[in-house]
Amino acid sequence: MRAPFGRRLGGLVLLVALVELTLLAGVTADPLESEYPTADDVTQNREAFVGERVVLSGRVVETDPVVAARADDDGRFTLVDASDRLRNGDGPLERGDRVTAFGRLVDESTLAVERTTVGDAIGTAYMLVASLLGGLWTVGRFATDWRFDRERVAFVRRSDPRSLEESGRGDGSDRDA
Repeated sequence: MRAPFGRRLGGLVLLVALVELTLLAGVTADPLESEYPTADDVTQNREAFVGERVVLSGRVVETDPVVAARADDDGRFTLVDASDRLRNGDGPLERGDRVTAFGRLVDESTLAVERTTVGDAIGTAYMLVASLLGGLWTVGRFATDWRFDRERVAFVRRSDPRSLEESGRGDGSDRDA
């Protein structure tokens, strides 16, 4: 029995929407960074942004007072009250912390901080590794438990799922064929 046209069309629309959302999720900008000038904008013309709200990011190079610098060291800014306005950490900022600060630029090299966040390299690495392993596990389960039926143009559950060892043996046998 063939699936009705409406169900196939609905499945196709859902698939296209999921692919589009997946692709767009990686390219949308952080709303905080898209609304306010960033360190790239400010370092090119510091005088133009004095008194404006900006988002600056870099590594902490000094702690008393807190000074953050970009990787190329052309954007050094003193962050007033950065440790007091820290949102995602316990304790004061330390040398080497990757920091993003939001606030008003008081003068060409001083930011009155309203909100500070610290980037956690270990947390980011954990997230990436966990996502990779989860994705590989999901793909493996799908490959061993499902097959593509050309007559119905659909993925169908195998009547006898293959093990990972059997799926890689390369002898061309398929129990459901």
